[in-house]
Amino acid sequence: MKKIFVFSLLLFVLLVGVKGRRIYIKMRHAKRLKIGVQKFKLLSLSLTPVSNIILSLGNFSSSTFTISQIKVDAYTQDGQLLAEQTVPLAKPFILHPNQNSALPLSFAINATTVINALKSIGGLSSVAANFLTSGTYGLPIVLKGFVEAENIQIPIEESLTI
Repeated sequence: MKKIFVFSLLLFVLLVGVKGRRIYIKMRHAKRLKIGVQKFKLLSLSLTPVSNIILSLGNFSSSTFTISQIKVDAYTQDGQLLAEQTVPLAKPFILHPNQNSALPLSFAINATTVINALKSIGGLSSVAANFLTSGTYGLPIVLKGFVEAENIQIPIEESLTI
C-alpha cells in the first residue's frame, strides 16, 4: 500500500513538473511575439483624414500560439490617441513559429490628432518629402495594448516610425 502511494505521488509530481515546464516555456516564448505596422496609408488629407491601417503580429519563437484576443491603439509620442481599435478580433487564429500574420482589425482615426501630429513633424510638405524619399511618413507613434495567446496576456508598448 505504501509503495502505491509513493508511486502515485511520484507520478503526480512528474506530471505537474512537465506541465509546469510547458507553461513556463510558453510564457517565455510569448515575450517573443512582436507587433508592428504592416501598412499605414493616408488615403486623403482633407479635413477628415482617411487611412488604411494593417497591423502585423510576428512570432519569433519556436512555439505555436493560438491568438484569442488583441487590443491595440496607436498614440502619438506625447500620448494623444491617434487610432483606436473599434472591433475585437472576430475569431481566434493560430500563429506558427517564425510566422508573421496580418491582423484583421478595424480602427477609428482621430482626425484632429492626425492633423496636429503631421503638423508637428513639419506639415504636409515634410510628410510628402519623407514619403517620396523613404516610403514612410516619418510620423513617430506608440502602439499600446495587449495580445492574449494561450491564456497568457502579453502587454504591448512598441514605439515605431511610420
